[in-house]
Amino acid sequence: MMIEKGKILESNMRKIKYSLDDLNRQLRELGIFDIEEVEYALLEVSGNLSVLKKEKYQNVTKSDLSLKHNGALSLPIEIVMDGKVIEKNLTQKYSMNWIKQEFKKRNLNMNEIQYAVIGTNGQLYVDLYKDTLHPSTEIK
Repeated sequence: MMIEKGKILESNMRKIKYSLDDLNRQLRELGIFDIEEVEYALLEVSGNLSVLKKEKYQNVTKSDLSLKHNGALSLPIEIVMDGKVIEKNLTQKYSMNWIKQEFKKRNLNMNEIQYAVIGTNGQLYVDLYKDTLHPSTEIK
């Protein structure tokens, strides 16, 4: 146990030579950037960190809100990888014509697109070869 009832167990960490940097890195990998959100953190034999968030930081589910879900989830469908259309992933719904129309709506040419995927929500995500990021966030 690395965190119990929201408290870091430094003595346990020292016994296995596990640093605060290690703990924070593994929390970030789980999408937790604020250690205050953690109720329990357990370092598994595999080296993975298992976390139970404090109740006020846990995600709300559809059942918590008494909402109906809209059917089965689907896996993401990769449409373009490394600038090339993955033809075996095309379907009647997501055809080459559909792809061209979607790219046209976004004023994109095929040669600009590095990666495109239809997410589990049915939305198209497109990543360009030339992204416009702030220089300090891009790795050179």
